[in-house]
Amino acid sequence: MKRGAALLFLLALLCPSRMEGHIGSPDIFYDGLVGAYRTHITIRMPGVVPGRAEIIVQVRTDKAVSVSFAPIFSKTAVSNAPPAEVAQPVAGETNLFSGELWLMTDGAYSISVRVKGKAGDGVVQIPVDSIATRQLPLPPWLGGALLALGLVLFCGGIAIVAAAAGESVMPPEAVAGSPQQRRYWTAAVSTTAILALALFGGWKWWMAEEANFRSRLLEGGWPDLTPEVRINGSQRILGLTLNWDGKRELALDHGKLLHLFLVRQPNRDAFAHLHPIRTGDKTFDVALPPLPEGNYEVLCDLTLAEGFSSTATNIVHIPAIPLHPDDAKLIKADPDDSWAADPIVVARDSAGSNTICQLPGGDQVVWMAHPALRAQHDAGLRFKVWDESGKPVALEPYMGMMSHSAVLRADGRVFSHLHPSGNYSMAARMVFDAKMAREVGAEAICGPDGIPLKSAEDHLKLAQVMQPIDGGDEPSVINLPYEFPTAGNYRLWVQIKTGGLVKTAIFDATVL
Repeated sequence: MKRGAALLFLLALLCPSRMEGHIGSPDIFYDGLVGAYRTHITIRMPGVVPGRAEIIVQVRTDKAVSVSFAPIFSKTAVSNAPPAEVAQPVAGETNLFSGELWLMTDGAYSISVRVKGKAGDGVVQIPVDSIATRQLPLPPWLGGALLALGLVLFCGGIAIVAAAAGESVMPPEAVAGSPQQRRYWTAAVSTTAILALALFGGWKWWMAEEANFRSRLLEGGWPDLTPEVRINGSQRILGLTLNWDGKRELALDHGKLLHLFLVRQPNRDAFAHLHPIRTGDKTFDVALPPLPEGNYEVLCDLTLAEGFSSTATNIVHIPAIPLHPDDAKLIKADPDDSWAADPIVVARDSAGSNTICQLPGGDQVVWMAHPALRAQHDAGLRFKVWDESGKPVALEPYMGMMSHSAVLRADGRVFSHLHPSGNYSMAARMVFDAKMAREVGAEAICGPDGIPLKSAEDHLKLAQVMQPIDGGDEPSVINLPYEFPTAGNYRLWVQIKTGGLVKTAIFDATVL
């Protein structure tokens, strides 16, 4: 067992990474039904590959249940997946379970979580991205031990070969003469040279692997993104080029190939959530809304067809709106594009009391009272939407969800795209649901008509099949399962749809 752990440790130093999902926020959260059971699931991703993911499952019922989970790799048949691990109850807690799973290679995985009890069995697929975001340091004591062992092997190898060439062929008790001495030293020198050359070649190989690993080790966005703004009549068109090798297929996420977020820097006083259209294998265009001129951080969410999700980033300067437009043919904007620009009202979160953000038209988004925000603790992102008289406002589905929200740390090193069901990619979940349905006959996500969801239009039915959240039957309550990964100052954009309009509430918060 110890040898296996050591081997996995060494592999973790070598295995490369190509992608990262939400920047600086690798942990995954799910809140919804698993069969008949209301369940909250937290998956803490390892920073290295191979590595162990920590899984915490809270089943909100007083009845006895059991929990198990298994890793499903996108490129391996489900029948070849390892046996499910049985989660262990947490002492002193009711139906709180924990456990760990090895993720052995980089790529798209799904954590298949199963809950069993008297109300029946339930299973949910939660997609995760297995990637290396850091390199484990080699402990000095281990480096010293390996160096000493290598020296023993090096010297021992020379001694064995030299003895075999010189004295090993002599009769017992015979005294070595000059011929044997010459063979002995010739073999010793030759072996030393050969082993030295082998060590040098091994060192060169190791350094090449190290350089390759470091060049592909990512803590930020993938792939490289090139943004460029051009003027087209009265429009400003933002062109995007995703710089990856070859052609890659994208999966629809809420009916869109890309979810593009723009945040004006340095004050974060303008925000847009847009959906570019594909113009080539790697190129996309989007018509910019009336955002003010400035430098904008570009955050582009995407999901590959195999279920891997990522965020590409860059900075782009958006010029002022043209004063004298020509008669160029305009690009049609996506009807789900939304933005918030000057003047905007930002509400400063105050722990222990409700925080109210006033929206245009009189509506209010209220961040319900919660404890002080702490890194890697439940953030308490629970919101209610009221009208100006304090009555609940009925929310409408916005791209299949009751809210699309974004979180950005002030330095831009943490970004996440949130929904009431969790912060995973719905497109990736549908990829794995389809895989399970295809390979083992499991039930795929279906619309209200019982037909599996596949097309862009199908995604818009998700609001009718997603399970209720903490608000229960309250149509004005939003709960966003999330934990801030690190301390710092954050801005939250909480987007809702009411009266046919998408509105954006903005909150600032400090995480300890």
